[in-house]
Amino acid sequence: NEYERLVLEMREKEAPEFVKPEKTDPPTDSLGSDWAFDEATAKAMQEKALADGAPTKTVKLADNVEIKFVRIPAGKFVMGNLKGFKDEYPRAEVVVDKPFWMSETEITNAQYAAYDPDHDTRYIEEHGKDHIVPGYIANHPNQPVARVSWNEAQRFVEWLNEEKGVKAALPTEAQWEWAARAGSPEQFYYGTFDADFSKYANLADADRRRLYTMWENGATIHVRHWYPENSVFPLRDDRFTDHWFIVDYVAQNLPNAWGLYDMIGNVAEWTRSDYKAYPYVDGDGRNALDPKERKVARGASWADRPKIAGSAFRQAYLPWQKVHNVGIRLVIED
Repeated sequence: NEYERLVLEMREKEAPEFVKPEKTDPPTDSLGSDWAFDEATAKAMQEKALADGAPTKTVKLADNVEIKFVRIPAGKFVMGNLKGFKDEYPRAEVVVDKPFWMSETEITNAQYAAYDPDHDTRYIEEHGKDHIVPGYIANHPNQPVARVSWNEAQRFVEWLNEEKGVKAALPTEAQWEWAARAGSPEQFYYGTFDADFSKYANLADADRRRLYTMWENGATIHVRHWYPENSVFPLRDDRFTDHWFIVDYVAQNLPNAWGLYDMIGNVAEWTRSDYKAYPYVDGDGRNALDPKERKVARGASWADRPKIAGSAFRQAYLPWQKVHNVGIRLVIED
């Protein structure tokens, strides 16, 4: 019949010749790490950059709701990562020419609610079947706000500036990476890919394997069971176990040298920079904005492994996208 004839024809055809891709050398450049500095130097730089001797700036949003900002000094660093993804290089020497303030934590649900009380970050999905709850909570007041588009984040900034008389903004990629590194030339401010992140970042840890749920009885919820040890799902790093298996409250890990919490993990954070690939910075890293272009989120999240996280790791989303693990961190510029 016709089917058998087609099968025979396909079998008689020669298989296409396999062409082995050319091996490419890892990227290199002449930029060194002589700009790097240790924690003591980072703190001394921060102390020198303090305005009026005040280590923090507080913006009150409502009763018992405020955003605390910490002072980030000016400086020079090498932006990017030769061992990362292709959009993390070529590296560039970038000068952050003015100190600025950066929010100590990711913007929380409670802080964002002062602007938009109807916003709901909702829940993180459960695995398995027969669920009796919507999922794992992500809308607690002290968890970071997420499912906020870049456009909405910009409107939040505009509201904050008008209501509170500040000069807030989303950080540029250069500001964000400079603040996240706090002097470290490595992938993370606390070390390399092999560093134990459990005290410093909420990433996709070994506990992500214990995510399968099933009906236990009418009074039991969120009983988590193990996926098989050889299962690659959910993606995770089995070497380390951090504090929580999904999005956590803010500031549950140790801060970096400049007092910033969760710069790596928990939720990724919008920047105000457009996404560009080669090269991704223009001089000082302040790319021109285009409302139709994809925007960059930095820092990765609780759902990401160390291999796709770090100070130079970049994600790109359209400005209208509401991403379940992307939130907000702000800067105030003098």
